[in-house]
Amino acid sequence: MTITIETEEEAWATLKGLMDGSIVVDDSDKIEFGEWVKASVYIPGKRYDSALSAYMMQGWVETQRAIYRSYALVEHGEADARRLTEAEREKLELVVTVQSGSSDQEAALTDIIKEVLIGAVDKMDAKTIAIVTIALALIWAGQSVWRSWIENRKEERLAETSSKSMIKALETIQVAVAGDAEKTKLLEKAMKKEPILSDLKEEADDARMDLIKHTAHVDAEVNGISLPTAAADSLTKSSRVASEEERRDGVYKILKVDTTVPDGFKVHLESVGDGETFQANVQEVMSSLNDRKIIQEAEWSKAPVRLQINAKIRRNDVIEAIILRADKYEVEE
Repeated sequence: MTITIETEEEAWATLKGLMDGSIVVDDSDKIEFGEWVKASVYIPGKRYDSALSAYMMQGWVETQRAIYRSYALVEHGEADARRLTEAEREKLELVVTVQSGSSDQEAALTDIIKEVLIGAVDKMDAKTIAIVTIALALIWAGQSVWRSWIENRKEERLAETSSKSMIKALETIQVAVAGDAEKTKLLEKAMKKEPILSDLKEEADDARMDLIKHTAHVDAEVNGISLPTAAADSLTKSSRVASEEERRDGVYKILKVDTTVPDGFKVHLESVGDGETFQANVQEVMSSLNDRKIIQEAEWSKAPVRLQINAKIRRNDVIEAIILRADKYEVEE
């Protein structure tokens, strides 16, 4: 059976059904998307009639790089595009069309999203494949996800800046729509269930930033969302927020172990206490064989583990972390 998802709203409804069990799929089911699964930039006016400047083009180039990294993450376990072959790059090629009468730029994403996930298909059951495929389509193309990212970025920039002109420009951004918060929670639930989606969203968010940044010198619509030049420029200015070191010792679940890191391995963690998720490195020079063995056994047995972690924090988020020690977690009677 083919499950056809013609609109973004249908995608959210299907994802919800898959997550709560009201929709059941099997190995023979296929998912097809309508034309909404795309990235687009619209710049009205005659100046860019059927064309885009070299600076605008750079936004699409960075989007292409994010797609390469996403594929490498799924296929090889790390976001290193250098590992892709020429044949893989060709299959992932982003084709941007430009319509006449303006600079109406558009790139279809359905085939690319399916190609990104092709390396994971053999490792997942039918339900998981459906959840990850639909969630990734929403992450890249869903207007609700774009609006939520823009709103979050706006709040970050308002908290960071004291510039009156920048605050004024940021306050003109009013993109939130009723229902976006509920959809964000649903996507977060899917990312918690399938941690690979969190990493893939980071790549999509980087592409979002680049597409907006490279259209910020003109008034534009990015994926259907209107962003005047001052607002887009304020959103994408670099943040100068210093990171702070902090200990994050505690009890964690090991969601995934990535052994492709050259000097140790990377661990995807979830705090048993508050549900916070982040990645931490286990470096050979800073850990014992016993530490590494405890972590790997905790992943295999799905048992929590007590970790000593040194972390760098920026805006309350862990941006870098190193595991210093691991101990088995004994549940108190």
